[in-house]
Amino acid sequence: MSLRIIVLALYFFLVINGVADDNATKQTYREYIDEKQKKFSKKVVNLFDSVDKGISGWIDDSDDNISCDEMQARLDDEFLRNQNSIDQFFKSDKYIDETEASYLRIRLGSVFQSKESTEFNYKIRAQIPLSRTKRSFQLFIDDVEENYFDAATPTETAEKSTEVGVKYTPEVRYDIKSKYSIGISSLVAYAKARYSKDFIFEKWLIQPTQQFKYSLESDWSEETNIYFDRTLKENSIFRTTLHRKTQAHMDGFNYAAAFSYYLTLSKRKGFSVSQQFWGNTKYVCLEHPEQYNGISDYSTIASWRQNIFRKWITYEVQPGVSFHRQYDYDPNYMLRFYVDFYFGNID
Repeated sequence: MSLRIIVLALYFFLVINGVADDNATKQTYREYIDEKQKKFSKKVVNLFDSVDKGISGWIDDSDDNISCDEMQARLDDEFLRNQNSIDQFFKSDKYIDETEASYLRIRLGSVFQSKESTEFNYKIRAQIPLSRTKRSFQLFIDDVEENYFDAATPTETAEKSTEVGVKYTPEVRYDIKSKYSIGISSLVAYAKARYSKDFIFEKWLIQPTQQFKYSLESDWSEETNIYFDRTLKENSIFRTTLHRKTQAHMDGFNYAAAFSYYLTLSKRKGFSVSQQFWGNTKYVCLEHPEQYNGISDYSTIASWRQNIFRKWITYEVQPGVSFHRQYDYDPNYMLRFYVDFYFGNID
């Protein structure tokens, strides 16, 4: 909590003290707001760049490495670039995991459910790429929320925890991209490793990923995600995601599948719809105490994402319905609403 307060205090300090000028009264309201965002974004980038310069001063940078983004750019496939641009617009977890941009994102959100209490929350995410160092390092701050595939009970809102640490991206070897990170979450140290590889088959991009995590509190976990992306048109893709996860102190393993369609109508707005299935080989809930290895949740979620007022302010509305075993598969109607404010280089 204290870390988030510091970041918010920094933001308001810069806005109040660093961006006011004598010409503000001569500007329209939109011009005034745009100028403030532009100046604050510049301050964010300059601050991150100063950190990069300071660290690179005592790290040898004589060797060059191929970053994930550079390797991606070398793939001479138009459909692959289209898929990346769609992921970039929707700011998917897959894109966030792989980008090396400098940015600060502040998210305000709410979740309404017919069978659960209403939740209001905010989330801060920041990344400082250290591009001048011998290897590719990134400092990060993230209010982590478990995604749909991680939640033991998908209809419940997952607990948040703030992670602070450093990521390291070594050279790409045998076309395998890897990323390692160490950090602290809720005052508990952890280490994480992620590996992925791209396979291109006609108009399909197939990307298996494997992740390992060890925490001093919750011991170890590992998960596999396989993405099957098919370009339909220049501005749309169909994605199938297969997931499995095992974790210490958890009986059985989670498995899930999602079938998603993404469509960008312009640079400012886009639409997606997803059908998801989740289960655990030894799932137990209070209403049904016996172990169950079938699918425990069927969920349909739509999403509308659009820039509002300015390109650096984005809202997203996600209506959906879930049929979960713990509610005897009665419908649980959901509505998620997010507003994102971006500062820095993430577009």
